[in-house]
Amino acid sequence: MEYRWNPEQMAEVFVLPAAVADRHIRLAGPTQLKVLLWLARSGRGSFDAAACSAAIGYSPADCADAVQYWLETGILMAAGEVGQTETKATPDKPKEKEKKVETMSPVKVKQPAEPTAVPPLASRPTARPAAVKPQMKEVLARQKESPDFAYLLEAASARLGKAISPGDMETLLYLFDTVCLPAEVIMMVIEYAVADGKTSMRYVERVALDWADHGIDNIAAAEAHLCGQERLRQSWEQVRLLLELPQSGTATQKTMADRWIADWRMKDDLIRLARDMCVEKIGKVHCSYIDKILEHWHLDGIDTVEKAKADSQPAAKKKPQKETSLDMDAYMEQVMSRAPVYKGNSSK
Repeated sequence: MEYRWNPEQMAEVFVLPAAVADRHIRLAGPTQLKVLLWLARSGRGSFDAAACSAAIGYSPADCADAVQYWLETGILMAAGEVGQTETKATPDKPKEKEKKVETMSPVKVKQPAEPTAVPPLASRPTARPAAVKPQMKEVLARQKESPDFAYLLEAASARLGKAISPGDMETLLYLFDTVCLPAEVIMMVIEYAVADGKTSMRYVERVALDWADHGIDNIAAAEAHLCGQERLRQSWEQVRLLLELPQSGTATQKTMADRWIADWRMKDDLIRLARDMCVEKIGKVHCSYIDKILEHWHLDGIDTVEKAKADSQPAAKKKPQKETSLDMDAYMEQVMSRAPVYKGNSSK
């Protein structure tokens, strides 16, 4: 189907980085994409979670988490941060009578207490020049010259379950020769994509470039990354079911889930109790709030529901008499004042 933009709708436009469509359109969730569109359209230099929530229909906490996601990917910068590609201003060019284009200002966001980076992708991607794909004649030549590339073409076709097109072959040679990823690592990307239900070469290319940008360019690094991603997926799925949350979660939520399950070894009943305390206190499930409760229990060695309930009772009420309701205001005030800011596991 052919289409064109409606000129009547082009009187006002705003810009987004090409990387949003090239690398993040499949990886980002609906919340992250809607928040980014709202930020781009509003053109503000500061982020108002309440205004964003009212505009797009998600909670302020989810909106704040979405902004943090774009900060982590490098699409947004915190106020005062200097980008690698920023240069001195050039003299203004004569204004042309064209469409009004609104640009985004750096977003001022209060840094959260909890860690937000998803392991093991610890570093921010570096800028990559525009891709110049090889031609089909180069593909045929390399297929004859390189046994590794010939293997890659054959293995990729078999794993994707289809004959790969000339364009797909050119993409594979680009990843193999220009990006310098070994054939085995490219095949691991393809395995990862197929397991996620994605078989398009465009998706394979995006993931492969993301891996390369983060230094995942050998078998050992790829295996470590895949193990980390699988652990993160399992931790989030377990926590999501316990907290009765939607399947899609933010990077911050998934990192906290991994901390509770893999690092702190929290039992399911303790996570449920922390959820109930959170709902009783603020009227909804909020992962950051639950994280503070669990962190307090972890640091104090509280590993059973009985110990947690006893810890929440004032000293005078810890006698085994008739049950009374918890003074949640007093207890949560105590937890929040005692729990230090968690700075993450540096070994990840």
